[in-house]
Amino acid sequence: MPRIISGSLKGRSLKTLSGNNTRPTADRVKEAMFNIIQGKLPGSLVLDLFAGTGNLGLEAISRGSIMAVFVEKEPKALAVLRDNCKALGCTDNTLIMPMDVMKAIRSLREKGYTFDIVFMDPPYNRDLEAPVILALSEFRIVKDDGLIVVEHMTTDSQSDTTGVFIRFDTRRYGNTSISFYRKDRSDESSSLPGEL
Repeated sequence: MPRIISGSLKGRSLKTLSGNNTRPTADRVKEAMFNIIQGKLPGSLVLDLFAGTGNLGLEAISRGSIMAVFVEKEPKALAVLRDNCKALGCTDNTLIMPMDVMKAIRSLREKGYTFDIVFMDPPYNRDLEAPVILALSEFRIVKDDGLIVVEHMTTDSQSDTTGVFIRFDTRRYGNTSISFYRKDRSDESSSLPGEL
């Protein structure tokens, strides 16, 4: 059963779904991912796309994010996501959008949201990563120093450049890989930070 690994909610269990429709990020992969981005979490606003049961966004809140926006359209996953937010006492600093990811990105732009970190864990073998990153680029809802963190199959190749975003790192954990994207600001006077 998935659990919160670190922070104020450390050790708390998360409800999950049976079957293969939702694929929670394995604890060892999640721990490695969050160790890499830990410095950006305190005070951050995070967006959890294809959120499933809320595993990544709730971990971010436990580690210091001030708000997580979850996007999930599958009814059974939504019910578990709502239960997890309530059970962990996170209803005041979470927003659940029960809709398609592309529609949600457009809606968030209209509402004026911008995010420090965007998590993406789309269904495998659907080639959704590049179109979603392109939408994040076009609708400009990621802050200039923000990150996109994409979980994908190690065998799936990911674009090095999509819209204004460049892939600057990929970490492999067996069959699962995590790719990190940030804005390509090479044509601007300000330089990219050397660390996450």
